[in-house]
Amino acid sequence: MELIYRIWSTYFVNIIDILLVSFIFYKILVSIKGTRTIQIVLGLIALMAITVIAKDIIHLRALSWLLNKFWLAAVIILSVVFQSEIRYALAKIGSKIAFTDTDIKTNFLDEISAAAIEMSRLRTGALIVIERNFGLKNYTDTGIYLDAKISHELLLSIFNTKSPIHDGAVIIKNERLHSAGCVLPISTEIEVKHLGTRHRAGIGISALTDAMALVVSEETGRISFFVDGKIELLSSERLLTVLTENYRKN
Repeated sequence: MELIYRIWSTYFVNIIDILLVSFIFYKILVSIKGTRTIQIVLGLIALMAITVIAKDIIHLRALSWLLNKFWLAAVIILSVVFQSEIRYALAKIGSKIAFTDTDIKTNFLDEISAAAIEMSRLRTGALIVIERNFGLKNYTDTGIYLDAKISHELLLSIFNTKSPIHDGAVIIKNERLHSAGCVLPISTEIEVKHLGTRHRAGIGISALTDAMALVVSEETGRISFFVDGKIELLSSERLLTVLTENYRKN
């Protein structure tokens, strides 16, 4: 009986272990799907295959020596290549552990929604970023510090074409308009190169952080919503609902 228990315990632990590893790999693959990271991962897999073939099958000494030196420095190389992804993953884990205020206020989203709808009607270009758990200090420091109460009138005035900061992004922090005229990272993914600068910035900031971004197209007046590096076109009717649902997830 004790032997059966030991065997069952061993199998059970192994099953849990396999399931955890599978889940981790699944989450990694889902998070990098459709991004440049997946191409880098495929390149690394190809290098691994070449290393095995060169060393154990064909016995190419020079190539094997070169590849062995590469894998010795791989930890440093990968930490540089994947620094943004690693930083984002660690920050996301930390945000789940940290204590957060359960009383989430979303009244300010009404003002953002009203401003976006009005700018959509007027075809006024806009880029609004809403901070969640991941700090955006690197980007707020590039703009003008305001720390103002959010109102649709203020947002309309900032993105008015006569405003000197209308081309930059507005960043919302702690339900207040923290900074305006901010510079954001532009996505360099091949799949989005046909999009305008504001849209590529929305993809860039939402891919590197957990922030939400809202873009109003100056050409078409369409409202685009960005989260986790993905884009969704929104109607005026769904705008506030989508903003509220995603903000409450933080």
